[in-house]
Formats: sequence, structure tokens, C-alpha cells
Amino acid sequence: MKNPTIQNENEEDPPEYEINTPRKTSTLLTEGEETEGPGNIFAFKNIGLIIVPAIASSLTTILMSMYYQFFIMYLGESGNFQSIYFGFFAIAQLFVVFFAILSDSVPILGRRRKPYQIGAWILFILTLTTLVSIPLPKPRNIFNATANKSCKVLYQVDRLQQPVFRSQSKYVDYGIMYLALICGCVVFLNAVNATANGLVVEWSRKTSFKNRGKVQTYIVVLICIFNGFNNALLGFGLNWYKYAGEWCHGLVMTDIFAALLVLGIIGFFATVFTTSEDRKSSEIRIISFLESFWRILKLTSLQKILIFIFFASGFQFVSSPADNMIIEYWVKMESVTKTAASVIAEIASALLIGLFSSFIVNTNWRILVMSSQGVFTAINFTLTNLAIFNIFRNQYLYSPDDVFKELNISVYMIFLLIFAVEYTEENFEASFYSILTLMLNTGMAVFNNLAVFIASPFKVSEATRYTQDTRKDQWYVGIQCFLFNLINCVGLFCVIWLMPKSKAQCQSMKAKSSKSPDSAAILIILTAIIIIGNIILTMEMPNIMKDWLS
Repeated sequence: MKNPTIQNENEEDPPEYEINTPRKTSTLLTEGEETEGPGNIFAFKNIGLIIVPAIASSLTTILMSMYYQFFIMYLGESGNFQSIYFGFFAIAQLFVVFFAILSDSVPILGRRRKPYQIGAWILFILTLTTLVSIPLPKPRNIFNATANKSCKVLYQVDRLQQPVFRSQSKYVDYGIMYLALICGCVVFLNAVNATANGLVVEWSRKTSFKNRGKVQTYIVVLICIFNGFNNALLGFGLNWYKYAGEWCHGLVMTDIFAALLVLGIIGFFATVFTTSEDRKSSEIRIISFLESFWRILKLTSLQKILIFIFFASGFQFVSSPADNMIIEYWVKMESVTKTAASVIAEIASALLIGLFSSFIVNTNWRILVMSSQGVFTAINFTLTNLAIFNIFRNQYLYSPDDVFKELNISVYMIFLLIFAVEYTEENFEASFYSILTLMLNTGMAVFNNLAVFIASPFKVSEATRYTQDTRKDQWYVGIQCFLFNLINCVGLFCVIWLMPKSKAQCQSMKAKSSKSPDSAAILIILTAIIIIGNIILTMEMPNIMKDWLS
């Protein structure tokens, strides 16, 4: 029988671009097959494959986490601004799919990844340079939240220098300007992420069965390290009275942007000098590309994985709205302690994942994910109830909760990246990664909004619930936290069976999968409706919550 992957020299190129079906996937080795692989990932010409996606991911995380300290505390934006803030970022996250499809189908100078990365890094650097060069306005609110008496003189001077224009409209203009520029940075980082992870998937598919997935663990380790650095930069740097912190002096937001700019420049040079990419084929027609991608989406086994990612992201990433209130009012965790705990959590996750990388990628994935969730839930439930019922309220005792939470999330992220390696087809690497990321972000956003609705009858976001601290208040908060822990554990257990338990089973499910265009169409339509509805819901959340509570 003629091999469908080999074409005669006299034959013309097929008019339509075709994907590799399971029987033609010769680049992905099965269990027992070995290869020398594409080379040493830690070689200078290849190390950028790990560095670039790690830097891009950590930069995205810190840029999206500036809401409280910068927009609320410094610029003094109202609660309604939160809806605009998260609505903007929900839209910005959609661009990852656009850039991924463009990268897979339209090469530049024979390459599909590196030129897009370089262009996106340049645009990111220019946008962040604009943020650095814009003079910061005076803080709209000066907080006298300093226990240190030596800050009193500085505080009084700042009060005298308060700007005359304290109107809300003036600072909304500042907020929208900064938000637009930060969202622009996130869009360009999404382009870097999509193309960089597409290149990583290409690399990983050439490695042996046993080692396949290790590169993904290295990336997550580096993401944890960069996140630890960024948490320290934001947490310690802005921990002074102008940002409602505890110290007399600190960094300003321009300094934070400058530090991120340096990190972006490092990512740019890592792309240029330490990222290798082979020359690819000529441009593919978008219509043909989308038709072929549709053939992949019709696989029922893939649809199950996408459904799993959507629900599991909510059950693993979303926590009770009461958690932060418990930390602030009952545990009374100081900003320094909270920042130190988050940094330790990132470093601990990096060490544990680095030490057990081979075990993580080759063990039973279902058992590991459920075990990780179970351990985190048990620790969180215990520490939270000790604080809720005033048995033992200590900020240092509560700190380990962050370590297990971060480790739980990091383990899940590894499997998300491994799915992209095991299930994608050649020439669809970036697009497949972007679809997985889209389902992850959509699940997190939807479940975050659901969490607000579920918790609202218990009124756990109201400060009076914690300042009064009656037995009735404690029971309200305790029941609500128990409900969230129960939903997360039972919910994850119900959908875990949609997840492949190993690389071998992933390949088996893919090869034996049936096709269902109807369910694929329904899944796409529902996802689009959920995304659009979630953006509208996010931007209208304050008004909706008022009606709901009344």
C-alpha cells in the first residue's frame, strides 16, 4: 500500500492543506521507541525555548495583578472601574488565538514562530517604554496607614501637596490611559506566548516517549522563579504609604514598569540569539488551514479534554471570596508576610517540580491531580477553620496555604502544556496551544463570576461580617468556605475521568477517537456565547450584584 505521507517527485502538491491523521503521525514516538532527539535543550542556541515562554507568562501575570495597589490605592478608581479592568483583559486574552492561527498558517521569511516573536517583543518594549516615560500623577488618596511614626512628617507633606483636581473624572482618564497601555502589553505578550509555546511543542514532539513533557516542567519551574521575583518586586517595592502600605519609602509604579521593561528586553534577546527554528514551508491558505483544523476539532476525545480543562480550571483556580477577607481581618496578615509567603510558595513549587519532573510526566495524571487537589483542600480547610472559629489566628501558621495552592496550580499547568504536545498535529502547534489556553481562561473567568454569586447570600465580602466577629458571623463564613471546598473537590472528581491518565492513553484515545461534527459545532458555539456573555457580565457586575442582593 502506498504510504500517504510520501509524495512522488512527478506528483503535484495537493490543492488543500491536510493534517496528519493518527496513522501518519510519525514524528511522535510511542512507548518503547527511543531517539536521540532534537538536541540539548540547555544548549545556548536552544535555551530560549524555555526562557521566552517563561518570561512572557510571568510578565502577563504581573501586569494583570496591578489592580489593587495601582488602580484602586494609588489612582483611587471606584469599584465600577473593576468591571472595566477585567473586561478589558478578557478581550485581550482572545488575541492569543488570532496570533496562533496567523503563526501556523503564514510564515515570514520561511519561519512561522521567530519573526512573530521578535515583532511582538518590539511592540511590547515600545508600549512599556511609553508607560515608563509618562509622568505619574500625584496619588488621589493619601493613606495614613503607617504604624511607623517616622512617616508622619512625610505623610503631612504629601497631604499639603495633594493635587487640586481630585475629581473622579480626571483620575478615570488616567486609569483608562494606563489600562489601555497595559492591555496593549498583554496583547503583545499573548503573541509571544502563542508562538513560543508553538515552537516548544514542535521541539517536544521530536523527543523520546519517556522524556516527552520534561521541557514543559522546565518552563513551569522558570515561570515560578520569575513569578517569585515579580511578587517580591510588586509586594515589597510598593509596600509604603502612598500605596496603602506599611513603610515610609518604596518604589513608584514607574520603577516597576522599568524593571519589567528590562525583563522584556532580556526576552527579546533570548528570542533573537538563543531560540532556534528550522525553515518552514510556504504560506498556507487560511481557509484550507481552518478546514483542516476543523477536522481536528471533530475528534470526540479532544472535545472531552476541552470540556475537562474548562471545568477543572474553575475547580482548581477559583477560591472563596472570603479567603482574602479572612487574611485581612482575622488572621491580620501583614503585607510583608503575605509577599514573603507568595515568594516562598513560588520557589518551593519550582524546587519540587524540578526535582520530580520525570515522575510528574510519567505517572498516572488523574491520581496526581486529584491527590494534589485533595492535599491542598485538606490544608486550606484546616487552616481556614482554625482562623474562622478563632481557635488559632496566626499569620505565620496560615502562610503554608499559599505554598500548597501554588504547587496545586503549577501541577495542573504542566498537564495543560503536555496535552498540547500529545494531542496536536504537525503545523497546528500554536493554534492547539491557544485553544487550550482559551478554555483555561474562559473557565477561570466564568467560575470567578459564579463564585461571586454563590458567596453573595452569605455576605462574606462585607467588612462588618469580620469586624463584629460574632459566632453567627463565623458560622456564615465557615459554611460558605466549606461549600466552596466541597464544590471544588466533588466537581473535579466528576470531570477527572475526561482527562487522559497518561501519555500512552492520550495517544490511544486520539487514534481510536470517533468524529462528531455536531458536538464540535455545539462546543464552539457554546464557548463563543460563554466568552461574549462573560465579558458583558464582567463589565456589568456591579449593577447585577446590586439587583441580586436586593
